[in-house]
Amino acid sequence: MASQVQTEAPPRPAITRPNGPAGQVDAEAARRTGPQAPIRRRRRPPRKLLLALLAVVALTAATIVGYRFWYDSVHFVSTDNAQISGRLVQVGTLTAGRVSSLPFDVGARVDKDQVVATVSAPVAVGTTSNGASRFEFRGTNDELVSVRSPVSGVVVAQAATVGDTVPAGQSLLTVVDPQQLWVTANVDENLVRRVQPGQRVTVHVDTLDLDQEGRVIAITPASAATFSLLPTQNYSGNFTKVTQLVPVKIELERPDPRLMVGTSVEVKIRVQE
Repeated sequence: MASQVQTEAPPRPAITRPNGPAGQVDAEAARRTGPQAPIRRRRRPPRKLLLALLAVVALTAATIVGYRFWYDSVHFVSTDNAQISGRLVQVGTLTAGRVSSLPFDVGARVDKDQVVATVSAPVAVGTTSNGASRFEFRGTNDELVSVRSPVSGVVVAQAATVGDTVPAGQSLLTVVDPQQLWVTANVDENLVRRVQPGQRVTVHVDTLDLDQEGRVIAITPASAATFSLLPTQNYSGNFTKVTQLVPVKIELERPDPRLMVGTSVEVKIRVQE
């Protein structure tokens, strides 16, 4: 008999199905060890480029601000030391007496020649022991004196109340015409030489947050300190120079009826076109 050589086949590798726990482990390992796509990293811009951009932005902003400052200093004279001014008319009586009626309060509108108050004048009823006349208030219609407003406007102050005894010439009401308002701007003495009558002005009203147009109509030929109650006397040896202010009168083209006398405004006078 011929001898038969039997060869043993190599053992087959164990096949692990993917639905078992071992299959999940092999799949996870294959994913870890398999080829992976390269990770792209964002390239950051160079630091020098960022600094250069910031320098350009800062230089541009400084150029704009500097040009604006130069333009304003050449074409305008500006000040925030300015106020709304108006003609304050004191309405009073020429006869001493007692205030019988005063129907108008602050904020009320009055017309020219309108009766704004009534004063009861005293009458002589006899004499005293030393021969002086003795007066009393009877309250009759013949003794009532009507007080009329000489102008049309708005009442801004009330200096008396009903029942007050007032002397002749005593102010009872203060009236201002809202259509007869102007701006008094105090300009530095080293800049006022550039201001001339007729120049255009932009007035910013703080209380209303709006702009009003106007023009210069007069430059006071004296400093503001000249009209103070106690003018500065520079007679001592330790003199310190102080920049003086010159009042400039500015007329408003179309005054807003809501303007209030004495409130602050900002003024830009166009001194060069």
